[in-house]
Amino acid sequence: MESVKHIDLVTSPVPVQSREVYSGHSLALEEIVHRFGDMVALQDIHLNIQPGEFVSLLGPSGCGKTTLLRIISGFLKPTSGRILIDGQSVGALSPKQRGVGIVFQNYALFPHMSVWDNVAYGLRANRVPRGRVANKVGEMLELVQLGHLAKRYPSELSGGQQQRVAIARALAVEPKLMLLDEPFSALDKNLRLDMQIEIRRLFKEQGITAILVTHDQEEAMSMSDRIAVMSQGTIHQFGTPSQIYDQPATLFVSTFVGTCNLLPGKLVERDTSDCVVEVPGGGKLRVANHDTLRSHNDVLLAVRPENLRIQTQPSTHSLPTIVEMCLPLGAVMAYEVQIAPNTKVKVTQPRLPGARPLQQGQQIYLELASPQACALFPAVS
Repeated sequence: MESVKHIDLVTSPVPVQSREVYSGHSLALEEIVHRFGDMVALQDIHLNIQPGEFVSLLGPSGCGKTTLLRIISGFLKPTSGRILIDGQSVGALSPKQRGVGIVFQNYALFPHMSVWDNVAYGLRANRVPRGRVANKVGEMLELVQLGHLAKRYPSELSGGQQQRVAIARALAVEPKLMLLDEPFSALDKNLRLDMQIEIRRLFKEQGITAILVTHDQEEAMSMSDRIAVMSQGTIHQFGTPSQIYDQPATLFVSTFVGTCNLLPGKLVERDTSDCVVEVPGGGKLRVANHDTLRSHNDVLLAVRPENLRIQTQPSTHSLPTIVEMCLPLGAVMAYEVQIAPNTKVKVTQPRLPGARPLQQGQQIYLELASPQACALFPAVS
C-alpha cells in the first residue's frame, strides 16, 4: 500500500490548554473490513489499544498496515466495522474532528515556513488566541529541544531535526492519538536509533497513545508496548514484544519476526506435559505438549538459533550434527550445522574470551534450552 501523501496537518478541534502530561486516550477497532473493488485489503480486524500505549503495526509491504492507519485517521472509510476513541464511535467524523496527529514518512513540513510557523500551523488553524499560540509553540520546541532553531527553515535542518519539528507540530494541538507512518525510514542507522529512543521517551513521559506503522521488526520490538503482526490483511498476533518473539501464534509470526530454524518432524511420543518430535537425521527433541497436534502427525518445529545448546556428547533428546561454517559476530558466535542431507540449522552462542570456536567438520549435538524453547505448527501441505 502506498504511504499517506496528504500534507495538511490533522488538527484537534478542542481548544488547546497548556498542560505537562497528556492523559492518553483509548482506541478500539471492531470488525474492520476494507475492500478495493474485489480485493480484500483488511479482513476482520480487532484491536483494543489502552490509553498511553505505544503499539506498532508490523508487517511486510502490502499487508494492509498503512490502509489501517488511514482508516484510523479518517482519510479512508472502511467497508465495514467501527472505530472508537474513548469508547465513542468516530466513523462519521472527519480527520480533523477525530483529533489525531500524524507524522508522515517525509515529515510533510511546509518548506516556506520557519520552524516556529510550522509548529504554530495547527494551532492557528484551530483559531487559538495569539498569546496561547506563542506559549504553546515555545513549550513544544523546548520539549523537542529545538528552541534555538525556531527561525530556521526545513531546508536548513538535518533529517532528525525535521522529524522533531514534525512531532512538535503534531503534539502542539494535543491530539488524542499520534499516528506514525514509517517516520524513521529516511534516517541513517545511527540517527534512526537515537530518534527511536528520543520519541519513545517523549511519548512515555507525555502519556501519549501512539500507533507506529513499520516493516522493521527491530524497530517494532524495541519501541512498542504491544505489536500487531499483520500479513495479507489480517492480524496474526497482537501481544508484547516478548510474546511475539518467544510464543509466536502462527508460522508466519515465527519466521517474520527474528531468525528462526524450521525443521520438518513427526510427533512420536506424548505425555501429559511434553511430547517428542523426530526430525531429519534421526535425532529427537522433547518439546512442550501441543494439544492441537495429534501423535504421529507431521509437524514443523520452529526454534530460534539462541535456543539451541551445543553439546559434545549425545543424549536421549539431541540432534547429531556436523559443523559446516563458523561466523564470529562480535559478542556472538554463529554456526551453520548440517543434521541431514539438505537440512541445515543455524545456532548461536555467546563468544567467551579465550574460548576456541568449533571447527568445520566437527561433530556436535544440539539440545533445546528447554521444552518451551520452540514452537510446533502443523506441517504445510
